[in-house]
Amino acid sequence: MSKRILLSKNHGINPSLGVCFYCGADDGTVVLPGRLRGDAQAPRKAVWTKEPCPTCREYMRQGIILISVRDGEEGDNPYRTGGFSVVKAEALARLINHQELIDDVLRRRVCFVPDAVWAMLGLPELTKETTI
Repeated sequence: MSKRILLSKNHGINPSLGVCFYCGADDGTVVLPGRLRGDAQAPRKAVWTKEPCPTCREYMRQGIILISVRDGEEGDNPYRTGGFSVVKAEALARLINHQELIDDVLRRRVCFVPDAVWAMLGLPELTKETTI
């Protein structure tokens, strides 16, 4: 089966730069979506995959990425509020006392943390990456 790009009448191959789902940095990919619904122009930069960028992949190898999200947010893509930390797996076991949740976070290597919990844990409020 051949893969073809359906060209947009207005935007051609309609290029977009990929952004990491986790950290929001450019992930080094160029996406050529072609014609989108309604012949819309592709965003200049967008998340096109949940595959981590090389930096986040390394963070996941070293520990668990914690990302702060707005209180009350649910789902697979909650509103991020800027906090980003990496903790060792051993630290996670001290922060969470629910084994099923720990096992799930260890498997995924990333966890969205509501702002209220972020503050209770004393995690940094700045957007700087911090390893604990």
